[in-house]
This record gives sequence, C-alpha cells and structure tokens, in this order.
Amino acid sequence: MTAALGNSERQLGGIGHFISRAAEIHPVRIAIDDLLNTRRLSYRELDERINRLGRALRSLGIGKGDMVAVMMWNGHPLVETIFACARIGAIVAPLNVRLIGDEVAAYVNEHGCRAIVAGADFVDRFSGADAGLRLVSGGAAPDAWRDYEGMLAAQEGGALPVATALDDPYRLVMTGGTTGRSKGVLHSQGGTIITVLADIAEYGIGRGWQTLSILPGYHVAGMEWGMFTIFARAGTVVFPADTSFNAARYIAEIRARGIEYLPLVPAIVPALADAWDGVPLTAPRTVVTTAAPTPEPLRRTLAAMFPQAGIVAAAGLSESLNMATQAPGEFLDRPLGIGEPHVDTRLVILDDDDRPVPPGTPGHIALRNFNTALGYHLNEEAAAVTWRPRRHDAEGLFWCFTGDIGVMDADGHLTLVDRSKDIILTGGESVPSIEVETVFAAHPALRDCAAVGIDDDRWGEAILLVAVRADTTRAAAIDDAALAAELFVWGRGQMSGFKMPKKIAFLDSLPRSHFGKVLKRDLRERTFERLYTASRAR
Repeated sequence: MTAALGNSERQLGGIGHFISRAAEIHPVRIAIDDLLNTRRLSYRELDERINRLGRALRSLGIGKGDMVAVMMWNGHPLVETIFACARIGAIVAPLNVRLIGDEVAAYVNEHGCRAIVAGADFVDRFSGADAGLRLVSGGAAPDAWRDYEGMLAAQEGGALPVATALDDPYRLVMTGGTTGRSKGVLHSQGGTIITVLADIAEYGIGRGWQTLSILPGYHVAGMEWGMFTIFARAGTVVFPADTSFNAARYIAEIRARGIEYLPLVPAIVPALADAWDGVPLTAPRTVVTTAAPTPEPLRRTLAAMFPQAGIVAAAGLSESLNMATQAPGEFLDRPLGIGEPHVDTRLVILDDDDRPVPPGTPGHIALRNFNTALGYHLNEEAAAVTWRPRRHDAEGLFWCFTGDIGVMDADGHLTLVDRSKDIILTGGESVPSIEVETVFAAHPALRDCAAVGIDDDRWGEAILLVAVRADTTRAAAIDDAALAAELFVWGRGQMSGFKMPKKIAFLDSLPRSHFGKVLKRDLRERTFERLYTASRAR
C-alpha cells in the first residue's frame, strides 16, 4: 500500500492529455476549423501533427527545459507548437504579434530561447534574435529557416513517450506590460490542467461545444479560457479568417455555426453593436467578458445581443490566471462586480500590514490557486514582490499579490476598485479611476473613456478624462468644446466634486495592450492637442 501511494508515475503527463483524450474518444470530430489558413483538422489529425512537430523539434536538439519562441496569428500551427513543446518538455514562449524587431530580440535573447517557430508574416521580427534553430509556417523558408510543413512530413505521427510531470514548466508567458516592461511568467503543466477544469465548471462549458477564438492565442486567457477549455470537452475551435477583428464576420460565423461559447474583451463590444442588425443571437450559451472592466452600457448591449446566454464578467492575471467570475444573472444586477473567487482560487482582501479587512472595506487583493505561477523567469527581485508569505499568517503559505485594490462584500462578491497604480490621489483624497470611468462611459456621445492622474501644483494630481467620441449623429452635431462642457455638467450631477475631472481630452482611440487593456501610462505621458479645462469649457 505504501509503495502504491508513492507511485511517481501518477505525476507523469501534462496538457497534452486534452488532445490525446479527445483523439481517443472522438478521432474524426473536428478539433480546429482554421479559416485563416483554410485547414480543418480532426482530433486524430491534430494529435498526429503535434507528435510529428514534437519529433521534429527533438531532431533539432530541443529537449526538456529549452525555450522555444513562437510568434503566430491564431491558427492551427500555434496550437500545434504549444502542445508539441508541452509534450517533449520544452518551454513555449508565445510572443505578442504587435512587438517590433528590437522588442522581440530583447525578449528572446534575455530568456535564452534556443529555437523560433514563426508565421511567415513575422520572420523579419527575429533578425536580431540569437536563436539559431528556426521554423517558418505559411510561406517559403528564407535562408537559415526550415519549412514547418516539411519538418512535420519527415516525422512519424505515433504517440510520443511521456516526458513531463505535472509540476514541470511548459510555458513562459509575457505579462500585459500595462505598468512597465513585460516580464516572463512560468506556468506548470498541472496548474493549467486544474485551471481548465475549473473554467469548465465555472462557465458551464458542455461536451462538443464550439468557440470562435478571437482572444490572442499568445495570452494565457486566449489559451486557457479561449481554446483549452474547448479541447478538454472535445469541441471545435474556429479561428477567424481575419487577423484583425471583423465584427460583421464574427456575428455571421456565430449565426451560421451556432457557436455556443464566446470569450471576449469589452473593447470589441462597441464594434459589435455597430455591426449588429438588432436580431438576437440565440445560439451562444456562455459569454465571458474579461481583461478590463465591462461598463454597464456595454453590459446592456451584450444582454440584448445574446438574450439566451449566461453572460458573466471574469478577471484574472498572468501571474495566477483565475481570480474571480460572476454567476449567470449577476451581469446586469451587479454591474461593478466580477463575482466570487474562482472555484480553484483562495482570495483575501488585506490592509497595508497584510491583515484581512472587514467586508465592504477596500484593500489589496492577494490570492493563491493551483495555477499560481512558478515565478518570473530570471527576475527574482520582481518575483519576491509578487509572491511572498503574508505577514501574521499562521499557514506560512506564499500568496500572489496582484497589485489590484478590491472590495469583497459579506456574500463573498468581489468588486475591483482599481489597479493600485491607477488610484488617483487628488487633494488628499483617493479616487478610483474606474469609478470616474463608469460615470462617463454612460454618456451617449462617448464611445470609450479612461481616467488618469496627472501632476498638478494645487491638487498633487488632477483627474484627466480622456474620451473617444461615439460614431453617432448626436455626437457629430456637437464640437469638442461644447461636448467637454456638457461632460463637466454630466459628471457633477452624478459624483462628488473631488472626483470630477479637472481636464477633458479627446482622442480618436485609446492606446491599448495586446489584450485590450488601456495603457494608462501612455496617457499620463502624452501631450494632448484637444484638451479642455472646466473653466475654459463653461
């Protein structure tokens, strides 16, 4: 009995389980319908291609613990590369497709990537990278690059020997970079498995469901929430034909295919509303919004578009992935909330001394779950700030300090107050930027907005509202100065004077990260041509 309980073989395996299981149970079911690369793959075909790529990487000398940089659009080669690396014990390092060459080289070289797998559109981004082993997919192989499909064709597709355990790292993911230089976060095989199973439970994802994958596949939510949950249920992941979001085609695909599961970011909702014909989309069963707060007007839009879906807001982070999610029915009833801590997550609200605060009191969000990251690669100093024990904690466990400020009520419902870096300190008062944004997002002439604190001799920080005008007849009929004056009046009727913006600026669009988060540091440093103060706007 003792020997059986200590059986280390039970630790063998990893995320490849999802594809192997589906290939065994539903070998001919379509796993991926890749409209961008015009290729459909059954689970048997996908499993075989993953094994072929794994053998190809091994033939080049890539093995356990080696870093493999990847830059691709959402499509079957990206999925194959992620799972092939996971099966042979290599660590996949997906790169943001928006990075320029200097940024790519700096990140790839910093983390010691030995190999590169890239789409043909991105080959030139790696000119400054040191990695000598290079595969290109979707185009002719230039000098020093090997052809992806040719490498697969030269290998066998049978099962690979299991080379990994659940605690092994398999992925180095870039942080969002909204507060500084992006860091590389290491995740474990077993942590992701538990995350995916928890997501299935929270979102009610059924067997054989389909999704239309628009979350970037190089991001953790694009993988776990956007794809892995569907693979785990032997469903179908549809990749759009466009490399940028096309709202009309998105809606058309949902209707034509009867897509059941839609993870999305709030930033695309205005474009969806513009393209929507007003006829409800009844096929989706679950819609999840993530990456940024979903203002109440956007929530009402989604509820009208998807009247039969369970729509929820959820939050997570690269360092731990799952944070909290709403239950169906809370989306409109609790427009400022993000629900209870995820089923795999413990979460506490702490004061500055790491002591839990009473319900209803704002504080620092700390959490721990089964996918709490293994750390920042080659950055122990930053890791020691993010993951550490709580003072006065008898358990002595390490917690992930998220940098978010939140409030949990007596029923366990969590509301994000703000990022700690985005709290505006004005005239001795603390003002959450989200609170200001929520008020102004409801104005019918605005499409988008963000609030930031800027240096001010009198107030320390003054609140600046950066607004994007809506594409409506009403908005077009009023110039910037008149609209700014109207917005100052609008705000005064809904919140305290110290929370009011002192200045309003207009942009055609807000700067956003690869995952839709507003880059507020860019707004703080920017010079605005279309800027109005409260006195000038009157």
